[in-house]
Amino acid sequence: MTESAATNVTIPAAGEHAVPPLGRFHRILKLPYFNVALIVGCGIFVSTFAQAGVLGLYPLRFLLKDTLHEGPLRVALFMQLANMPWNLKIIAGIISDAIPLFGTRRRHYLIFSSMLAGLLWLCIAIVPHQFLPLLLMTLMMNIALVFVSTISGGILVEGGQTFGVTGKLSSVRVLAMNVASLGVPLGAVLAAMTLGVTALVAAIPLFLLFFVALFLYKEAPTAKRDPRIWVGIGTQLKIALKAKSLWFAAGLLFLVQFAPGFYTPLMFYQTDTLHFSEKFIGLISLCSAIAGAVGALFYVYFCRRFTLRQLLYACVFFTSLLSLMYLGYVDKRSALVIEIVYAFAVSLAQLPLYDLAARATPKGSEAVGYSIIVSVWNWGLLVSDLVGSGLYEKYHMTFKTLVWVNAGTTLLAVFAIPFLPALLVDGKEKDEAAA
Repeated sequence: MTESAATNVTIPAAGEHAVPPLGRFHRILKLPYFNVALIVGCGIFVSTFAQAGVLGLYPLRFLLKDTLHEGPLRVALFMQLANMPWNLKIIAGIISDAIPLFGTRRRHYLIFSSMLAGLLWLCIAIVPHQFLPLLLMTLMMNIALVFVSTISGGILVEGGQTFGVTGKLSSVRVLAMNVASLGVPLGAVLAAMTLGVTALVAAIPLFLLFFVALFLYKEAPTAKRDPRIWVGIGTQLKIALKAKSLWFAAGLLFLVQFAPGFYTPLMFYQTDTLHFSEKFIGLISLCSAIAGAVGALFYVYFCRRFTLRQLLYACVFFTSLLSLMYLGYVDKRSALVIEIVYAFAVSLAQLPLYDLAARATPKGSEAVGYSIIVSVWNWGLLVSDLVGSGLYEKYHMTFKTLVWVNAGTTLLAVFAIPFLPALLVDGKEKDEAAA
């Protein structure tokens, strides 16, 4: 799953907002924000679960590898191009805020994008199983999902501000994303079946969201185009472009992610060399997801005891060293142990990069600034996967040699840390909280 699949970036409209009205269910449950929470939870869950990089990750990759006989480079290229819309998510936020659809900024966008995404998933199953048709259909499906995700984030902001429950709704968002991440191991199991089964499993929740949005989310069709938002976007872009700290942070994130990766080559190594089944790969993914979630919880302890600069040094060193564990990746037992330990440790080790991204975003241009950093992060991942897959396939670099190359190039990012502004990285979390 890409970083952008986990980030909701919307820019509030400069004009009036549509206020989510009270639905009839809240009269039963005595929760005035119940409908909003339901929409947000369903929208975030579905837009994460149905992604080509989540539920569709293994079915599409195995289809490309085993049926179309594509090599690691082409498989990596397909997945990265298909997920490209998540790098441009801010555009969906700008469009929905600036250009109402049938007089609403949220409702009709959510209705149409959820239905369209479901239909496009079904089309993925029936188009000719060739590289280009599959890529174009998956790309369009992801564009529709980006709108579902972004609109759900906009509803979260508006509903949270209206009812004063931004914290509760944010908790709903995080819970929905964590549950939806189980789509990765589920997809590994579905990879052993036809692509039509995966498409149906992805489409059904999207169609259910369509009906939930249609009947439970009401928005008065009074929104009008607001040209002032374009002026605001231009101002935010100028602020972001002049923010040196933003680009220092973006550069470091790119360097860490740029190291030739073994994400796609690992799948080929698992299946061609170690002969792992799709079900066992699904088990590995499930255990890794749980370990990664647990690892993230420990960052709260460390961020209050060390400066961000210290944590960034640790991040680079540990990310580099931990990848060397894959040199011992030789059978099922070692694979399971290594994946669990690596997921736990790297989840913890890379959280300083997320912390840096949040700190480096200029005030007054949070949406644009953070979107730039997330896009740079994702471009780094794209280049990493393509370069690693190219070395593995075209230059016949062994998997273990690729592990050494990844560890060494990741370590080079340590030379960029001294150039980060002291104001940005020399404080502890508790220092900022006290201030």
